[in-house]
Parts: sequence; C-alpha cells; structure tokens
Amino acid sequence: MRKTRTLPPKRRPRSARHAEPPRAPCVRIIVADTMAIDRGGLVGLLDDERDLEVVGEAATVQETIRQCLALQPDVLVLALNLAGQEERAALPAIRAALPKLKVLALAERSSAPCLVLNPPSRRARAGEKPPACAIGTDCLNLAVAQGAMGTLRRTADPEELFRAIRAVASGSAWYDATTAASLQAPGGNDKGRSPARQKLTGRELEVAALIADGRSNKEISSLLTISEATVKKHVGSSLVKLGLEDRLQAVLYLARNPLLFRRS
Repeated sequence: MRKTRTLPPKRRPRSARHAEPPRAPCVRIIVADTMAIDRGGLVGLLDDERDLEVVGEAATVQETIRQCLALQPDVLVLALNLAGQEERAALPAIRAALPKLKVLALAERSSAPCLVLNPPSRRARAGEKPPACAIGTDCLNLAVAQGAMGTLRRTADPEELFRAIRAVASGSAWYDATTAASLQAPGGNDKGRSPARQKLTGRELEVAALIADGRSNKEISSLLTISEATVKKHVGSSLVKLGLEDRLQAVLYLARNPLLFRRS
C-alpha cells in the first residue's frame, strides 16, 4: 500500500503590520578619558542606548590614536584632560593621525570651577579692581579651533550627551551653550581665534611666546639674537596693544589665550 506523506501547513506570510522595522546601524564610539571612574561612567551611560555602541576605551593620547586607527569609530568622545600631552595637545595629535575622525570634546571641568569662565577676580572684594587679563580662551573654544565637531560640559544631562554624539555622527556640529554663544559673538566666528593676534607683529608674537614660557629679557635677547633694548621695546609695544599693565598680566593673558599663537 502506497504511503501518503503529509506536508506541513504553509506558513502564512507575516503581516506588514507586525513586521519589525529595520534597526538603524549603531553609532560606534571610542571613549578617551584618563580618569578611569569617569570613563567607566561614560561607557555605562552610552551602552544603555540601543543605537550607541562603545567599541573601545583609551586613557592616553597614544592609546587613543592606536584604538581609533584599529577600530575606525564613528565618533571619538575625547576628554580634554587626557594624559600624554606633554609634547603636543591631544586634539592636534589625534587629528594629524586621523584627519577625518569626528570628535566630541568633553571639557576638563564644569563651568563653575573653570578659572577662565569664572576667574578669581569675579569673586574679588568690593572695590577691588580686577586684572585686565581676566578673560581668556576656554578649553572648549580651543577644542573647536583644533577641529572638534562638538563640545560638551561635564555638567550636561546624559540626554544632551546622547544628542551631541548622534549629531556629530551624522556630520553636524553640536556645541554646548557657552561655546555656541562665544562663537556667535562679534569676532568669535573664526573658530575662536583671538582678535589680538591681528594686532601683534611676527616678532612681537615670538617675544610674547617666550614671555609666556617665563623667559627673562636677557634670555629672550639671547634666543632671538636681538638686543635687550629691542626686547624691551617689543614687550612694551605688546603690552600697549593687548591693553595690559605689566609683565605679570602679560604672562596670565598669554597663558589664557593660546589661540593668540595659532598659525593661519
């Protein structure tokens, strides 16, 4: 007797109504922060988001470069306190090795304890004259000038962090409120470049850089092969152009305004 084989019932096609929408590809992220606890906190926050994936961590500039070259992340979340910046700042070093890398810069500290945004002179006693060099270049403004596509304060809400990463990953700039305001201010649209740079001559900038390094007039004279009288002339001219009163104010101003020495 011939056996009959029973075929399994055909599966009904899944209704489009019940089909799951295709998932967008995850944004691949490397987190670079010298502080292990802070870095771990960032990784934990990001790993809870379905569309964000941390593929690597780094604690130094060189480790960050190696990780980014190997893993090719969509976004680097870069804390500006990164170790290994003795010879060169982190962002320029990283972008030299990976010029197309999208970077979200994370401030070293929040706004309140920042000595540039809130210098001690703002808390001076009543009637005390604040120094003329109180205002300077914030670390996030410097990061923008060095090529960061996004900036964020450490006091930001986690949701703000997620939005910033998604924006940078999509190719859009995303700046925290303080940085955005400074960039929109008159003269601030040239990626934070100090307007005073246009006032100093090339030789005055060379002298200013050595003053910022703590060099004496005699040392500057020897290093630049010019007379001490000429050094004093350049120092005096620079003080007038920068609206400063003495050498101490010049050192503070120059230290707080590194974009003054940025090459075109």
